[in-house]
Amino acid sequence: MKLKPVLSALTLAGLALATGSAVAALPPTSLNYNGAVYTMTDTQIAANKYIFTLNIDLANYTAGGSYLNSLAFKVNNNSTFTNFSLLSTPDGTSNWNIVPGGLSSNGCNSSGARWMCITDTSNSGKGYSITPLSSHTSDKYVFEFDGVTLTSAGVELKANYVDSYGNKVGSLISAPITPVSAVPEPQTYAMMLAGLCLIGFILYRRKDDASNVFMAV
Repeated sequence: MKLKPVLSALTLAGLALATGSAVAALPPTSLNYNGAVYTMTDTQIAANKYIFTLNIDLANYTAGGSYLNSLAFKVNNNSTFTNFSLLSTPDGTSNWNIVPGGLSSNGCNSSGARWMCITDTSNSGKGYSITPLSSHTSDKYVFEFDGVTLTSAGVELKANYVDSYGNKVGSLISAPITPVSAVPEPQTYAMMLAGLCLIGFILYRRKDDASNVFMAV
């Protein structure tokens, strides 16, 4: 086996990984509704297992709500959520209930195929306080589920906001949003590149060892 072509291939692969980190600078697909900006990323962590993160920027929200009461997600392309779990929210997970089904002006309900809804029961059932808006520029909701990648299936997002009395304000958000696949952090690329270099070094040492044995004989 000739090692020079192998080492060259490893070097090229390392360079490709290093330059690939530029992709991380691309902005994710986003949805702007009533001044609130929603973005999603989708990360595969195992076979048919994914984590998706919803980020909400409320700095310019204009609909007048004081609380985020409920969120719902529908996976498209005849796919389904299974083993759906809530990993984190801005106010923890203990106050949030998961309800298989969709979201109406009255809150989460059990109707609607391929829907999953979460509702916050804190603040006497009104939900998660979003005032002052300037403090809620990067509210993250993180979920884990089994199924199909959301980047290929697409997602319909719903969100329900209420006022200080618990009454729905503005129109119920119901709009499609396409998550983007999360790009590995630069540290991940560095570790992969280091691994490729280590493999190349091992192959190089083996070549030297083999040459030394041949010369000794």
